Amino acid sequence: MKLYEIFMASRYITSNLRQSIIITAAMSVGIAIIIWVPSINLSFFNDLIDKSVKSAPNIIITKELDTFQRNKGVFDLFFPGKKLLLEDQVLTRKRNIKSYREVMEKIKNVEQIEAMTPFVDRQGFIIRGAEERGAQIRGIVPEQEVKVVDIEEDIIKGRIRNLGINDIVLGTTLAEKLNVGLGDRVTVTGPRGTSKNLKVVGIFSTGLRANDEFKVYVSLKSGQQVFELGTDVNGIGIKIKDIYEAQNVSKELRKITGLDVDSWMEENRQILDQINRFRLIILFINFLIIFSAASSITSVFIMLIASKSKEIGILKSMGAKNISIMSLFVIQAVILSLLAYVIGILIAKLLILWYAGIIESAGETFLSTEVPEFKISVEYAFFAFFYSVLTSIIASIIPSYQAAKLNPVEAINA
Repeated sequence: MKLYEIFMASRYITSNLRQSIIITAAMSVGIAIIIWVPSINLSFFNDLIDKSVKSAPNIIITKELDTFQRNKGVFDLFFPGKKLLLEDQVLTRKRNIKSYREVMEKIKNVEQIEAMTPFVDRQGFIIRGAEERGAQIRGIVPEQEVKVVDIEEDIIKGRIRNLGINDIVLGTTLAEKLNVGLGDRVTVTGPRGTSKNLKVVGIFSTGLRANDEFKVYVSLKSGQQVFELGTDVNGIGIKIKDIYEAQNVSKELRKITGLDVDSWMEENRQILDQINRFRLIILFINFLIIFSAASSITSVFIMLIASKSKEIGILKSMGAKNISIMSLFVIQAVILSLLAYVIGILIAKLLILWYAGIIESAGETFLSTEVPEFKISVEYAFFAFFYSVLTSIIASIIPSYQAAKLNPVEAINA
């Protein structure tokens, strides 16, 4: 690349301002869309996953009721080839882990495990005066729970540590609907009618609608009493070092314990699948944008070369080589693409701010009670940069090659 090539390319940009504006505008809009659409959607998805992972254990060990599995041979004998309704129903029923300490002892040396905690988790009712609400009641050991779940960061009033046998912590939406605050008392009732009067010592806000409206925390002992479990628990929650290793760790724990093990990735499979589908859709949209912008660049350069044929002929008659002629137009395209990238980033940022303002005015979404932080996706910003440069180079190669092949005599006399 020579200095005069850069100089001539810049002169072509300023002397053909209309064509330059068309190319820059086409690429700027494409870059803005490539960055803006994925950024707002990935910000929402990532916020949802982040809140889901923080508000629940990475891995949960439970014990499925295996009555059907034990008698499967008998059923197959009397009902060959039949699909029994019992097969579907039994999977929704659980039985308790009796020796949870032994299970925790077995798996404590698994490399990825960072913390563990037993829990009781079942449906019940929260009663305050004439108001009665269904709730997911979770009995915990608070000192262990806060190491597995980041619930302590979500406490907006009161506390969750040192949760006593007569204490309860509510989600902010549930507290509002029951019209209770710190120090008020509510009655917790299990499915068999066992009740316990508890004092509200904390209120949390996770940002997830389901948690804030339906979830409550009590001590493990209180949960066992309300659900008449004795010393049993429903499961063991586990936090691991690398959350994206959850599937592999789950398989390992399943082999060690022989119990049912679910990871956060399985629990949030729908969200993860939606992200993958979204990426495919964005890939297709990006292809259409790239094709459209490349077509615009190619068309504009063909018209530019046609209008500059005499100048090209003069340059060639003065000794300019074919590669130099090609470089003039490729450099011009790269300069315009870099300018378009900067403008596209600014447009994308403005669109993100505009969209965030709309969402903030709504206050919440159907899944979340808090507005996620919308920011530019670094991944797609890099993609847009390479798109802008590569597209401009590829789109300018064919017209610039045609320009380099012009016969100088014919070009001057054209």
